[in-house]
Amino acid sequence: MSNLHKTFLKRIREQESALGLSELGAPEPAVHPTNSVPKKSNPKDSQILEKYNEFKHTQFTEEFYETDLGDKFKTYYKPATIPDGAVIVGLHGAGSSSMTFANLVNHIKDESLSIFLFDIRGHGGSTTTTDDFSLDTMVKDTQFVLTKFISKYNPSSLFLLGHSLGGSIFSKFVNVYPDDKYKGLILLDIVEEAAVQSLNAMPQFIERRPKSFDSISRAILWHMNFLLFNEKSAELSVPDLFTDDLTWKTDLLVTQPYWSSWFAGLSENFLSFKGAKLLILSTHETLDKKLMIGQMQGKYQLVVFKNNEKSGHFVHEDLPNHVAVCLTDYIKRAIAPEKFMKEDLGIVPKWGGKIHK
Repeated sequence: MSNLHKTFLKRIREQESALGLSELGAPEPAVHPTNSVPKKSNPKDSQILEKYNEFKHTQFTEEFYETDLGDKFKTYYKPATIPDGAVIVGLHGAGSSSMTFANLVNHIKDESLSIFLFDIRGHGGSTTTTDDFSLDTMVKDTQFVLTKFISKYNPSSLFLLGHSLGGSIFSKFVNVYPDDKYKGLILLDIVEEAAVQSLNAMPQFIERRPKSFDSISRAILWHMNFLLFNEKSAELSVPDLFTDDLTWKTDLLVTQPYWSSWFAGLSENFLSFKGAKLLILSTHETLDKKLMIGQMQGKYQLVVFKNNEKSGHFVHEDLPNHVAVCLTDYIKRAIAPEKFMKEDLGIVPKWGGKIHK
């Protein structure tokens, strides 16, 4: 283990101790609800929904950005307490919502970092007038939302954080609409070849998952059994996926005609971005040829979490503190590498030269 890696792990443990975090407990036994069940009042549901609503309304300024065509995008903005810092822009994956980043936001303690999130069309609180879910259309949506956000808040720099499909959207976006304000691109658990292959199993997954739940608690338990490992994250992210009658907000089958476009050219788009690049994976996964060559050439930073704590595709929900520390260090290093090395890692280059970004 390198000294840099040891320092990183030490900082994670220190921050966990400061936040009063304990190791994740084992999830409750899984519940498999039927596709048609009566909804019932549940005291635990009330507590979960109260916490979920309080988080959204106290942590963010919530707004809708509406296009001339009538598409509405739900946005969440949490400004930094120290002005003129960088903005982390989070974009979720298919079938998810901005609240997938909720617990991660709780763990980002750098007061100079702002957070901006928005829901993809047809997801979360966003609505669309068409069933066009092609990658090109979602890239144009991103251009609309970020142009409006930049014109309103005039941030100095933005770091784009995309999970799964959100990472593919951002990777193409920064090449179609380049801007000096986009300083960094971070992909969460997305590799082109693996993503394309996973689409083959999507129809079966959608067909087999419950169409509705009788309580939000059972919906959370289902996610804990199949997709998530961190119950605190699930209690903030899962409620945003359902309507009031606990059916799914997003019909993923409607998006199926566009799946073939979602990850096409992802690796090339990622590597072509001129700014700082970071790829975070939940576990060791085979990189495709372009990513392997790019890593050997030092074109991007690769972080793979492989430890005793469970993590899966939603690595930012499963290990929010680990990802938060990684993101914070990455942004500090991208903005001011000499300062980061000296103040955060206690390392002063002996050669006295500049550190390349």
